[in-house]
Amino acid sequence: MRDNGFTVIAPHDVFEDSAAVRDERRRAVRAIASAAADADDCALLLDALGLKPTEGLTTVPGPRSAD
Repeated sequence: MRDNGFTVIAPHDVFEDSAAVRDERRRAVRAIASAAADADDCALLLDALGLKPTEGLTTVPGPRSAD
């Protein structure tokens, strides 16, 4: 095989557990859910992208106190 001058680099961990990655995955799950035709379509798309439905959950802050 011919040498093309490219160097092979060892792969790195793409799925870092940083806040930015978690936020991007959350937004992706929510975008897929809003654009899917039905629940089966949503499940198929999430599975194809390696996402889990629970990654789209957000916490809602409680009511503010009157203090």
